[in-house]
Amino acid sequence: MFEKTHWESGVLTITGIERLDLDRTLACGQSFRWEKTEQGWFGVAFGRGVYAETDEGALRIFPCAKEDVPLWLNYFDLARDYAAIETQLCADTRLSACVPYASGIRVLNQEPFETLITFILSANNNTGRIAGIVARLCACAGKLGTMKDGREYRLFPTPEAIANLGEAELRDIGAGYRAPYVRESARMVANGFDLETLRAMPLPEARRVLAAFPGVGPKVADCVLLFSLGHTDAFPVDVWIGRALKTLFFDGETPGRRETERLLHELGPMSGIIQQYIFHYARERKLATKREKKEG
Repeated sequence: MFEKTHWESGVLTITGIERLDLDRTLACGQSFRWEKTEQGWFGVAFGRGVYAETDEGALRIFPCAKEDVPLWLNYFDLARDYAAIETQLCADTRLSACVPYASGIRVLNQEPFETLITFILSANNNTGRIAGIVARLCACAGKLGTMKDGREYRLFPTPEAIANLGEAELRDIGAGYRAPYVRESARMVANGFDLETLRAMPLPEARRVLAAFPGVGPKVADCVLLFSLGHTDAFPVDVWIGRALKTLFFDGETPGRRETERLLHELGPMSGIIQQYIFHYARERKLATKREKKEG
């Protein structure tokens, strides 16, 4: 939530924001197009290069066209009451420990095609390497932009631009075995598949549809649905989440499918956002299960 917005001369200032940590939000592995600057961050999203800075509880975004104010409010999920979500977490003895490690993280509402491609590239990869591959992909096929201060940047390539790349070109930038998945998924979108249709689908149906894209498994599907298509109940599960679920909820044991489904139902419609708190708690604590500790 926030108190008010003020736009003047290309600068959008949002004040009274509850629970926004820009560093945690932009460096947590949701997006791979943001770079740290001396004052804040520089990023490229929705075909725009922008700076984002926080100062005394206010968020400044520039350059910002006046008609883009709603876009950035939505991008940073500023209308959502994260204070209420954290209150819910603090009331649960299993989840309260997660809050100090992730307070201020917001789930970004990103462009769906970019999110699809970047998370296909994320499979079996780390955040730094993914960012490098994405940067090279943009340099290879994205249009050039220039800020007023002279900073150059590349837009994320269109579906057509990526579909027209050869597999060898994609492998050369580090896509590896994911190269044909990236190319074919881009081709599916270029040929008319509208990712926005997934927004209104029930979560199970949206997952099934996304599974038809090469390189999209359960985790990638849930990342795309959570980080770009408004499915706040999508719950990506990776190694860190697996460890956290075992430790926080199942006494070190691996839960079965029914147990996991019951847990997600218990967490409710914001389970995907809660997942971010669990994930960063696990990663910051370098969490391991009892069994893993014994084996180590």
